[in-house]
Amino acid sequence: MFSRKLYTSLFLFVLYVIVFFLKENFTVELYQDEFHYLPTAVFFSHEPIPSIDLLKSYNELNTPIPFILGGWVVNIFGENIQYLRLLTFGVSFLLLMLFVWNSPDRSKRFWLCLIGLMAFPNYYLCSVYYYTDIFAWVFLLGGIIAYIKRIHWAGLLLFVGAISCRQYMLAFPAAIVGHELLGILRNSSGMKDFVSKLFSDKTWVYYAVAFLSIVPWFLLWNGPAPAAVMAEQHYDSDKLIQYNFGYVMYASVCLAVYYVIPEVLITRKLGYFIEYPRKYPRLFVVLLLLIATLIIFFPAKQAYNPYFTWPYLGYVDQLFMTLHITGLVKQICFGLLMLVTLMRFISPQFNLGSWMFVFNTLLLGKAQLSWDKYSLPVIMALWFLAMFDQYWSLNENVKSLEGEKVV
Repeated sequence: MFSRKLYTSLFLFVLYVIVFFLKENFTVELYQDEFHYLPTAVFFSHEPIPSIDLLKSYNELNTPIPFILGGWVVNIFGENIQYLRLLTFGVSFLLLMLFVWNSPDRSKRFWLCLIGLMAFPNYYLCSVYYYTDIFAWVFLLGGIIAYIKRIHWAGLLLFVGAISCRQYMLAFPAAIVGHELLGILRNSSGMKDFVSKLFSDKTWVYYAVAFLSIVPWFLLWNGPAPAAVMAEQHYDSDKLIQYNFGYVMYASVCLAVYYVIPEVLITRKLGYFIEYPRKYPRLFVVLLLLIATLIIFFPAKQAYNPYFTWPYLGYVDQLFMTLHITGLVKQICFGLLMLVTLMRFISPQFNLGSWMFVFNTLLLGKAQLSWDKYSLPVIMALWFLAMFDQYWSLNENVKSLEGEKVV
C-alpha cells in the first residue's frame, strides 16, 4: 500500500539522518579498506573517463565503477573521505528506496524482509564507510526489479553495472539464465519443442549477455583482476585453479543464520523441514553424504597469509569461537546449518531463489577469503524475492507437503 511505503520511507530517512549525526557527519578517521580505497578514488579523479592504461594499472581487485564514481566526487569536492562516505550513504538509502517502493502492495512478509536486509551487520558498515560493495548491490537489486517487471534491456544494463562493480555479481544473471532455461524445459514436450521455445522466448539471452560482460575485464587484465594487486594480496595464479569447498560450507552457514532460520521461524514454516526427509528421502541422503564429505575432507577454515591475518571465517565463526565451539564440533555445527540451507533451496520446487543460492555459493569457493559480507548480495536478493508469493517457494512447498493455505 502507498501509505505503508511512504511512512516506511520517511522513517528510513529520519533513521539515516540520525546515523549521519551519530557518525560525526562522517568525519571520523579512515576505516580498514578506506586506507587504500581513498587513494584509488583520487587516482581515478585524474581521468574522469578512465583510459585503458588506468584500468590496467589501478591497485584494486574490484572492477572499477565504484572508483570511477569516487573519482568524480573527488574531482568536485576534493580529496575528503567525508564526501565519499556520503556517496555510499546516499547509494545505500537509494537501495532501500528501491526495495521498499518495488515491493508488492500487500505482502505479508514486507517487514520481515526489510528488517532482515537491514539487520545484516555488513549492510550498515558498507553504508557508512566508503566501501565498494553497496554500488554492486544497488545495481543488482535494480537488475532483479527489471527482470521481475520484464524490462529486460534495463536488466541487462543493470547487471552489467553490477559486474562492473564486483566481479562475482555474474552469479545473478547466470541464475536468471538457468531459471529461464529450466522453465522452458519444464514446459517442453521434447527436445525439439525445447529448442523451438528457446528461440521464441529470448528472455534468457539478455541475461546471458550480461553474464558475458565479465569477458572484456578478463581480456583487459589477462585474469579476473590486475595481476600486480592479485600478487600483492596473495591471490596469485595458483588460486585460479584451486577451489575451496570450506568456503562453500561457510557461505551456506551464513545463509542459514542470516536468512533461512529467521525466515522459517517468523513465517512458521518449520513443518517443511520436518517433512523434507520423508518426502525426499533419496535427496536427503545425498545432502547428508555431501555434508559429511565436506566436514571430513574439506573443513571450513580461513585463509591466512601476510596480507590477511584475521583468524575467523566471519562473524558467525567468531561467535562460535567466542563460545569455545571449535574443531570437529564446530565443523559438525556448520554441517547442520548447511543442511538447513540445502533443504531450503534444493528440492523439486527449485526456483529463481534456488538458482541464485547455488550459483552465488559455488562461486564463493573461488573467493580470495571467506567473509559473511560476500553472502549479503544473495541474501538481499532472497529477502526481496520473498515478498512476492510467486517467487517464494515455501508457498508451494508448504502447500504440497502439509496442505496449508498459501499465504
